[in-house]
Amino acid sequence: MPQLITYAHGIHAFDSGYVRPQLAAVHVVVENGRAAFIDTGTNHSLSNALAALASLGLTPDCVDYVIVTHVHLDHAGGAGAMMRAFDGARLVVHPRGARHMIDPSALVKGASAVYGADEVRRLYGEVLPIDATRVIEATHELRVDLAGRELICLDTPGHARNHICIVDRRSGAV
Repeated sequence: MPQLITYAHGIHAFDSGYVRPQLAAVHVVVENGRAAFIDTGTNHSLSNALAALASLGLTPDCVDYVIVTHVHLDHAGGAGAMMRAFDGARLVVHPRGARHMIDPSALVKGASAVYGADEVRRLYGEVLPIDATRVIEATHELRVDLAGRELICLDTPGHARNHICIVDRRSGAV
């Protein structure tokens, strides 16, 4: 597993393992023994996520939320795999991205048109669908409660029209 970086206030990060070291990170916020992942990387990131949990003394059943900042496959391609591993978690995603997490076929088709199907499989693995009943649409200023810690989702289109930023009230960080 890549090095787990620990910041203040129960915020941690690790390399997602996407393409080359330090290209993309996955963050995990821990509060009172409960966890929320911010972004997922690809399916290949799941082993790093499980190792990060273990190094923090947590198990998959401690994960309450998987939050994706946007649905590009390098940030959210592993969401389906994480949701299967964290079967008690809910996925938090922008309303414009929710349908793509429930049925990722259009995302895969679009990426395949650009990179080719073989390269998409190599980079992302099988992008798995997520049960709609486990999806929370992150409308502007949606408040997510992580064991008493307030995370606020802000609609921040730009890099993607389905982009959100998460404000952590405890640390004051975004």
